[in-house]
Amino acid sequence: MYFTLAISAATRQACATLVSAARDTDPRVMPIPGPARIAWRAPDERTAVLHWGSAGSPDRAGTSHAGTIWISPGPAVLRARTGLARVDPVYLAETSGAAVVSDRASWTAAATGRLDDHDPVMAGAFLSLGYPTGAATPFRGVRAMAAGHSLLVAGGRTVITRADGGQAEADGGQAEAGDVAGACRVAAALVEAVRPLAQEAVPVELSLTGGKDSRLIAAALAAAGVPFRARTHGFATDPDVIIAGMIAERLGLEHTVTQPRAAAAEPDAQPPNQAEVLGRLRSAVLVSDGMLSAFENIGSWIRPDHEATTGPVQAGGHGGELLRGGYAQVAWRSPAPDRLVRAAQAWSSAAATELFRRLTTRRLGLLRPAAAAAYLASLAPWVAAIGAGPLRALDDFYLVNRAGRWSAAARQAYLIRSPLVQPLFSDPVIRAARAVPLRQRMDDRLHRDVLASLCPELLGLPLADHPWQGRRPTADTVLTARPGASSPADWRRSQATTGFLREYVLDLGGAAQLFGIVSRRAAERALQPAQADPQAAWSLATLAALVSGDWRNARGPVSPPSARQARDGSAVSGQPRP
Repeated sequence: MYFTLAISAATRQACATLVSAARDTDPRVMPIPGPARIAWRAPDERTAVLHWGSAGSPDRAGTSHAGTIWISPGPAVLRARTGLARVDPVYLAETSGAAVVSDRASWTAAATGRLDDHDPVMAGAFLSLGYPTGAATPFRGVRAMAAGHSLLVAGGRTVITRADGGQAEADGGQAEAGDVAGACRVAAALVEAVRPLAQEAVPVELSLTGGKDSRLIAAALAAAGVPFRARTHGFATDPDVIIAGMIAERLGLEHTVTQPRAAAAEPDAQPPNQAEVLGRLRSAVLVSDGMLSAFENIGSWIRPDHEATTGPVQAGGHGGELLRGGYAQVAWRSPAPDRLVRAAQAWSSAAATELFRRLTTRRLGLLRPAAAAAYLASLAPWVAAIGAGPLRALDDFYLVNRAGRWSAAARQAYLIRSPLVQPLFSDPVIRAARAVPLRQRMDDRLHRDVLASLCPELLGLPLADHPWQGRRPTADTVLTARPGASSPADWRRSQATTGFLREYVLDLGGAAQLFGIVSRRAAERALQPAQADPQAAWSLATLAALVSGDWRNARGPVSPPSARQARDGSAVSGQPRP
């Protein structure tokens, strides 16, 4: 794993200045060891590409880890592209006479002097949704490229166009009952997406659960002849573990079950101490590029050395919601008798509109007026789309933002520790799926038909906890946790944890830019000990770690810093337990 930053400038002096700034980036803002080095430079010295981390083989010089940033042959022209799900992000910042392109937003911000200039639009989305939307990043002036676009930069001038075949428009038509042609195209695309994995030196490791999506990837891997094994995390009595075992047995797979630490299931288990919570806040900002809350289990992992991981390629069912209409499925209700079609459509449209409102504005009251206005203005195109077609807009919103921003940040955090493939995010799969009418996706028909075409014997196995959309659960179709079984209490929601987060926010927020974006009074109300909103507490604390600069101490202190230490990074003395 390595990161790439490319510069194109009108003059060699402007390029040299930005190269120097990129090379001098504080290593504490990068989640893997440096230093930055120049991987390629044009003969006229107006274009340069830098890598941070080990780039592997020499033929990768000048090309990003995901292949999304590169120098075209012939005339030295900087190019970049994004996929339809943009889970491999590209960030762009423009200065006078120059452009900086990178796969790491914080490195882009550091090179252009914007690391401490935080975008209130991103903060608004972060508090309500838990991830950025549109082009916003934590840093003002650093923007994420739109999905399915190409970038060309020459002499510091940028040209952004929609890539050839970059459209993934949802089909508004209606398929005939029993039509499986669309499912066959999705199945074929999925098999082709995983087929290259057959060349791996060791079997791929599939994260297998009892849900809908990982079994679909298992079916695709088997159909493509890819050697793979399965791993499931949980206790022996968990529905996920039991059903994953059924799938592995049906496919003849090696299946490993890893159990949670025994202490985690004991009533008297000790939750993480304050130093560990603090470490989680800081490292979440670092590994997710400041785009995900520390409430998320994103595997806050900082690679401690220069050695790349040597384990097997990991695969999973991430992105399966795209086969089911994303957020649209949550709002949709299937009309039973034909005479109720209009009523069901009206109900679904109203539910979709309300769902969008709740998703995007649930914590709007935490923002100060100017920040709230900027955030709401950024949502205007989506508000118009909801008015024109609520269900389709929710489907699009999921692809553009949940996949394109949340999954992108989570994926980058995962790649730091292990190679990862996510076939359901491949362009051909997305394009084929979105060519299928939305209703056929929302009622799980597409998903079931794809699975039936690849491995029909897996279709008859039960699901964990929830049935197929529109189906009544039975003992044969759904497996739930046994009566009386209970999960360990979630320490993230405990009063002790939210109390610590409250102190952290109110201490650092006042000395940083947080309360220039967030209303202190509203934050105090949301963090009141007796009725604290745990997710709001974690989001506010993560933002406090970001805007105060305390995240740069992710490899450092074991005790909360003073406001001054957070600002200048002087509180670097120890190493919190991972």
